[in-house]
Amino acid sequence: MLPKLFDTYLENFPRIQALSPKKNKRGLYFERLIAYGSGPNNGNQLEYIISQYKSRTGVRRSMFQASIFDPARDHIIDPRIPFPCLQHVSFIPQKNKSLIMNAFYATQLLFNKAYGNYLGLCKLGNFMAHEMGLTFERMNCFVGVAKMDNIPKKCPTLEELKKVARQAV
Repeated sequence: MLPKLFDTYLENFPRIQALSPKKNKRGLYFERLIAYGSGPNNGNQLEYIISQYKSRTGVRRSMFQASIFDPARDHIIDPRIPFPCLQHVSFIPQKNKSLIMNAFYATQLLFNKAYGNYLGLCKLGNFMAHEMGLTFERMNCFVGVAKMDNIPKKCPTLEELKKVARQAV
């Protein structure tokens, strides 16, 4: 079942990428996780992590890391690139049969992208926990440089968000 999912995604990736060619021209996170370009399992980092976890006990936890940033593709001279901001993720199995996921961002646009990215990461954490036979406990996110995007101070959406936040405290 799992190889079928990965194969189907990769077969359809050009169409997925074409849905938003400007945003997706450098790739997508899931694509990088399952088709990194090098490494075991033909660069399918998720399949490797799942297979290593299920194949034996006592596997070193530092093995359960997957990279997004690829120097061969991402060390370019452009002044700004919209992708990837996420550098890598790690999956940490716990003794209580749960899974903690860590995500590391070099930069993160907090207003326009963070919430959607965090939802996607939690879905990835749930997926990995399920495939590893664990329950998903939580996702920790580490951000090197948090940016507030290019939002004017009088943005109507931001004003509504501030109003809701003030009511919550």
